[in-house]
Amino acid sequence: MNLNNLTEYADYLLQTAMYKVQNISDAEDLVQETLMAALLAMKKGKTIDNPKSWLVTVLNRKFYDKLRQKYRMPTVSMDVIAEIPQDDMIYERLEQTADADNIRRCLANLTKLYRDVMVRFYMHGESISQIALSLDIPENTVKSRLHIGRKHIRKEFDMESYTKQSYEPDNLWISNSGQTGINNEPFSLVQTDKIVMNLLILAYDKPVTIPELAKAIGISTTYIEPMVEKLVDGELMKRVSDKVYTDFIIYKEKDRTANLELEKELSDKLYKSIWSVLEQGLNELREQKFYIAQEVSKQIKLESFLAVRTIQNAVHKVRDEACGGIQPYDEYPDRPNGGKWYAMGSHYPGGYDYSKNTYQKYYISGEAVNALDDYCGLKRITLCEYDCELGKTHSGYNNRVNMKYSMNGLDVMKMIYAIYSGQEEDLPIINLHCFDNVRGLEKLNFLKKDESAKIIVDIPVISMSDKWKIYEISNKYSKSISDKFHDDLMILMKNSVKVPSHLKSVPEWQKYMNCCSTFPMLVILKAKDEGLFLKEYNLDEYPVPAIFIAIDE
Repeated sequence: MNLNNLTEYADYLLQTAMYKVQNISDAEDLVQETLMAALLAMKKGKTIDNPKSWLVTVLNRKFYDKLRQKYRMPTVSMDVIAEIPQDDMIYERLEQTADADNIRRCLANLTKLYRDVMVRFYMHGESISQIALSLDIPENTVKSRLHIGRKHIRKEFDMESYTKQSYEPDNLWISNSGQTGINNEPFSLVQTDKIVMNLLILAYDKPVTIPELAKAIGISTTYIEPMVEKLVDGELMKRVSDKVYTDFIIYKEKDRTANLELEKELSDKLYKSIWSVLEQGLNELREQKFYIAQEVSKQIKLESFLAVRTIQNAVHKVRDEACGGIQPYDEYPDRPNGGKWYAMGSHYPGGYDYSKNTYQKYYISGEAVNALDDYCGLKRITLCEYDCELGKTHSGYNNRVNMKYSMNGLDVMKMIYAIYSGQEEDLPIINLHCFDNVRGLEKLNFLKKDESAKIIVDIPVISMSDKWKIYEISNKYSKSISDKFHDDLMILMKNSVKVPSHLKSVPEWQKYMNCCSTFPMLVILKAKDEGLFLKEYNLDEYPVPAIFIAIDE
């Protein structure tokens, strides 16, 4: 190359510069600086055998110098370094700004093991010996990790594997059987965090690497890693080698509705016969002194509790037989922070119309029991409730739509007892935000105002011996129903959920939950429609939740 033919390459250089900077003025400056560098080199006697390639290299260096100045940090540039195997494809593509961005994305998706050395080497310009010293690992280990990191980037450079979760996240609502942890695990591990929900969904069908999760959800591995670690530590996920998977059962719409029509048919057939047995139990309850002593609004909540518990337990007796027997609570796995539970998840796609969810209307939670020993002079205080169509309980007071502040069962129990007992000295030990939820608790029919507009309790507060009497009556008629209708109920025990083959921790009874989950409420609502139960109550306007508090003085 000589001074006479130097300008032959000006148009080509301008075209290349325009592709990079997308601005004619900046492009012209970049070409001018490149040609000036060429002139200076030739004046110093440098021989340039391949002018076009040499000029493009100079232009690239000028361009990256400008980027470094602009952002005050090095840009990603996999320059030729003799110690590391090269890949010309990566270097050539890094000449394009868009591809440099793609490299940065790929780099962010590497796991920490490889990302650390790649960032130090390529982003911060540290030598292999410096990296080895900083990370306290052999230099050959640094070289190996750099090699593997580059291999991952080459493999993933052209791959776009974002899933639907990256632009339309699904919902995963957590429930559990057993005792929650001190920090309300497993619920607190997920709450309403859409990212966490979708990580759990994506890792359910098969074990996946964290970079695969990151790419699927469209978020850097750097941010995904601590979320996954928290889920693994909280035992909602399990790690196997370099992969993780969701370690609890997740029910999809097809699982929830597989038996719905069969349950409707059987409830239509059996509700009158089942109710004739249950009515005997309700009459026995109505004869108890503690029942007679309650206001009517509290009596019907005791009736709701007995009806729900009795029919649900009757169905569960048959279900437990079908799935090989009930699992004792002491065999539940011990969890972090004092928990002892099995988690369950309900998966709903993004944009799901819950108003059209007929299944949810018939769903009954398991019995939720919140208890404290030695509380405010009591030996024990217990809140017992079911969440169902008769009246919302924990789905009501946990819900920020209904409440200014989300509450847990212990919050509710403490607050109700403080108001019931009238002991103002108990109030400081209660989360004061709970009292901002008074209006919400009134709507749930937990509280109401008396004639003087004073807030009073509107759920039954009974003794511990009264509680055991309710359970005694419930168990008696539950057994009668399960014995009498055993063969009919056994028909429901089909279409159990098939879980992924790698998922070994799911107890058998969880696979059968949806086989008969709507039947108890179908029977109760059918009885209501026919005037056999709660005839005069409009549940939309006046809920009658299945709930009470028991105290042992």
